[in-house]
Amino acid sequence: MRGKPKILLLTPPFVQLNTPYPATPTLTGFLRSRGYRVEQRDLSIETALAVLRTYGDELTDEFLEILQNPALPPEAKRGAAEYMDALAASIRDEVDGDFGFSRYAEKLGASLPDFSAVLARLRRRSAVDRILEDLVAGLIEEMRPDCVGVTCPFPGTLLGAFRIAKTVKRLAPSTVTVLGGGYVNTELRDMTDRRPYRFFDCIMFDDGCANWVELLEGRRGCEVPPFVKPDYSGLDMSLYFDVPETDNPMHRLWSCGKWIKLQLARGCYWRKCAFCDVTLDYIKRFEMPDASTVVDAMQELGEDFHFTDEALPPALVEKVCREIVRRRFRCRWWGNIRFDRSYTPELARLMARAGCIAVTGGLECAHDRLLKLMNKGITLASAREALRSFRDAGIMAHAYLMYAFPTETEREARLALSYVRGLFRENLVQSAFFHRFALTVHSPVFRDPGRFGIEVPDLDGVKSSRLFALNEVPYVEASAPDWDRIGRALKLALYNYMEGRGLSKSAAFWFDAVRQGEGSR
Repeated sequence: MRGKPKILLLTPPFVQLNTPYPATPTLTGFLRSRGYRVEQRDLSIETALAVLRTYGDELTDEFLEILQNPALPPEAKRGAAEYMDALAASIRDEVDGDFGFSRYAEKLGASLPDFSAVLARLRRRSAVDRILEDLVAGLIEEMRPDCVGVTCPFPGTLLGAFRIAKTVKRLAPSTVTVLGGGYVNTELRDMTDRRPYRFFDCIMFDDGCANWVELLEGRRGCEVPPFVKPDYSGLDMSLYFDVPETDNPMHRLWSCGKWIKLQLARGCYWRKCAFCDVTLDYIKRFEMPDASTVVDAMQELGEDFHFTDEALPPALVEKVCREIVRRRFRCRWWGNIRFDRSYTPELARLMARAGCIAVTGGLECAHDRLLKLMNKGITLASAREALRSFRDAGIMAHAYLMYAFPTETEREARLALSYVRGLFRENLVQSAFFHRFALTVHSPVFRDPGRFGIEVPDLDGVKSSRLFALNEVPYVEASAPDWDRIGRALKLALYNYMEGRGLSKSAAFWFDAVRQGEGSR
């Protein structure tokens, strides 16, 4: 690509409505630092607002204003959120069955080996599709970019990403279209189908910054600094609005608050978990920046931050916190960690002084045998020590939990629930979520399934055909318990724990409740 092209970076619908997704701000900051003309827009929030106003009533703008104002009382927000939930349900039932506040046609993008389903859906234009197309058309007319880059972080953004590219190609056929993002990195690495290239001229994997340098300058192997300061110009923060789904203060952090998302370090400092995509660049390539560089950026960007690292390195956290305290910089932040012994009472207190309000981390199956099998690098004892340090420092905690990991038994799942109940009773966690184990082709479990007691079907037939996406794959585990039933019991218990209910009841109570409920149907 000759000269300095004008670049437009877009986030498709729908990601989240309370704050911008960080992909385009990071790329914008990087490319502008190299002298490129870059504009960015978040079509996730812009499409959502256009849809709500098109199908809402005279109360819509009033309630949106309430949800966009962080200073309003929770009672007002709760009523506004209930209105928005009802409106979204009405749109989904009467206008577009694929509509959702944080995803669009998500089932279409999940486990999709054949691109034909996407092509078929692109030929059918819903009311939401037409709104998105009109927004894209307006941007193309206004900005006349030479290159349009679209991030596709999740399955629920796949259809929107291709809808954007289709519209660009229809209106400006010579414009170069580029696709990247988390979904691309994990799902499309084995793609052999050429039909997606009707929409995107270039599909990028791994580090987006280095890929853009190669595309624009023809230089491979560009050294990208471990920390890139994002640039949020072009994104109107006043548009974003809270979606308070619960009164739980820890759980609300994902859907409430206009957080500036920063990735402090590249990759994961542990990168050994058997269920994780440890073979991929976003996990395996670990680099840490200088703490002063991070805090310089924070002071320029704002006061409220969500650190999006795979796992915040304790050594870097300590240095950043000391720098924040030294500068007397007042901020609030939260991020993902590993519940290991490095998070001592002293470090937790320092984090609190530096503005940390919450941490999230993986307890996975919450059973020592399974933690060892999956090479998690923590124990239940070390996790409890870390959580106690955070609690005593006034820092909230959320636990990511997993069930149905290969060789797990129902008894171990019940013991895990009992352990988690103890954490809630001691106020060591305020929020948690159980998700079912998924086998991905980039994980150590997939590479050595026999070690984990499972069999994986031969994928050669899938890969040799016209393949689109491949990431999560089926597997067979002999004598596996009924994980559908067990999962319902675990999730029912956690829902009640987060509302402060049922903490005196044994794990068996929830399993019995699910069994009795199914028997009464």
